[in-house]
Amino acid sequence: MAAAEILDDAPLVKQRAQPMTPDDRRAMIAEQAIPLFIEQGTSLTTRQLAEHLGIAEGTIFRAFGDKDALVRASVRAFFDGAEAHLSTGIVDASLPLEEKVARLVRGAREHAKGVFAMLSLLEPAEAGEYMARARSGAFEAAIAEAFAPDAEVLGVPSDRIAVLLRVAVVAASIPAHHRQSPLDDEELVQFILYGIAGRPRGKD
Repeated sequence: MAAAEILDDAPLVKQRAQPMTPDDRRAMIAEQAIPLFIEQGTSLTTRQLAEHLGIAEGTIFRAFGDKDALVRASVRAFFDGAEAHLSTGIVDASLPLEEKVARLVRGAREHAKGVFAMLSLLEPAEAGEYMARARSGAFEAAIAEAFAPDAEVLGVPSDRIAVLLRVAVVAASIPAHHRQSPLDDEELVQFILYGIAGRPRGKD
């Protein structure tokens, strides 16, 4: 059989990509805007976002109507996925205790940065509604499981670590409270591990 005949008889396998639905397009834009809002806050323009996404600015306005609607959609997307993201693969239970705490602090502080940045885009009443949202408990359960192997050396029950960590990280991450002498991750890790008067195990 001639090559031309083979090509003529071959099925057409290349198809055009299916266009996004309006809902999918809105979800994509809102999610892609999150890291830019975290870094730039309300100074982020729709033009900058459009350039980042490689789309026309008009596409954003057709999807949301105005920037305020985009902001609210991005905040909602951030908080809808925040807890699930934070509790998935958060820390390896087989790591040494010090390394677990260090990784947890770094991840939790990065998350707190996002929380404060996204809340700052809203009016106080709206921000309060997000802060008052009920949590699923997935984060607390993931932390308890990760620290269960260390139960014998822990000063608190493993199922209370997440609560205490949340308090410490939030307090250390509030932007307005630490402009002059912000705590770095290592300081917070050492405080969580050893307190003020404690000593690292095995050291004088």
